[in-house]
Amino acid sequence: MLRILRNKKTAKKIWIGLAIIIIPAFALWGFGSSGSSREENMPAGKIFGKNVSTLEFKKALAAAKTAAILQFGDKFSEVEKYLNLETQAWERLILLEEAKRRKLSINDREVVDTIQKASYFQNKGAFDNKTYMEILRYVFRLQPRTFEEQMRQNLILAKLYNQITEGIKIEDSQIRQEWLKTNEELSIYYIASLFAEFAKKIKPDNKKISAYYNKENIIKEPPIVNKEKKPARVPESAEVKNRIKETIIKEESAKTAQDKINECAEKLKSKPFDQVVKTSKPGLKTGQTKFFKSSDKIDNLGPAQIFWETAKKLKENQVSDIFSDAAGYYIIKLKATKPVDEDKFTKEKNELGENLLNQEKNKVFAKFTEEIKKKAQ
Repeated sequence: MLRILRNKKTAKKIWIGLAIIIIPAFALWGFGSSGSSREENMPAGKIFGKNVSTLEFKKALAAAKTAAILQFGDKFSEVEKYLNLETQAWERLILLEEAKRRKLSINDREVVDTIQKASYFQNKGAFDNKTYMEILRYVFRLQPRTFEEQMRQNLILAKLYNQITEGIKIEDSQIRQEWLKTNEELSIYYIASLFAEFAKKIKPDNKKISAYYNKENIIKEPPIVNKEKKPARVPESAEVKNRIKETIIKEESAKTAQDKINECAEKLKSKPFDQVVKTSKPGLKTGQTKFFKSSDKIDNLGPAQIFWETAKKLKENQVSDIFSDAAGYYIIKLKATKPVDEDKFTKEKNELGENLLNQEKNKVFAKFTEEIKKKAQ
């Protein structure tokens, strides 16, 4: 037990919160439901070929709950039923075993310093023993020794996280590109060949539906035939007919949309964009946009991200290749790029860079965790 902690005052330092140490290692765990407990003298499972006792697992489960309380605060009671604390407990045990293999450890002094600096254990800028004991009792419902050992493990996991993510960097160019996505505004000219526009004119009759049904059944399984060896007729079920009808419309409208945009692409090899737009065939949508950001929604086109990303690669008045999304096919020409506020970028650069770095670290650590879990199983 770290008696020194409960008997000693601390220097006046404000710490941003205990959670910051453990959340990176736990932020990627999912949701689910927890199961029933077993007798403590029975094995709960195995990791790396070694038995894990039910008592060990219960301790890990309690630590996972503490971590969740630190992460969610007073919202914990609302989200507890959605948290997969059992999975978190197993991952905690696996990661701690990996840390042990790497000979990572934390001494008492590091545990003491960390807890002393926690802002919610302080009163008037200094560690307060009474506050500490009350929070352990009424918030975490833990004995001091149990909490302190959990904290030691959390610090070990933080050390493992730092070791795995050491050396990861974010280039200035990445920071700027990410900032531009949410701040730079572009405008474009466009030719849109939308599935929905051509779908309006496609009205499959019963003959076509029946032919499609028989064709698909011939491919998938031998058709049922009558004595005259004629193909089976389409079932009378309205649900089946509607499903086939929707499939035909979807396939034919997509084919027509692709053919139309390909025709435009051919014309653009020898004619200016404006001229191709003027002579575009019925069914194609053409126009120009206002200035938009990647997070905006463009009238007649929908979410702007794919248009922004495509336009960003173009020089002014340059025409793009064909690209597509779930709604159709497109060709665009970059009309203009609005100058960005460089002062704003300078002010926001460091914070954005830190966020991107943390995201990249979490991604790397998540991959590492998945690999270790496979080995542990």
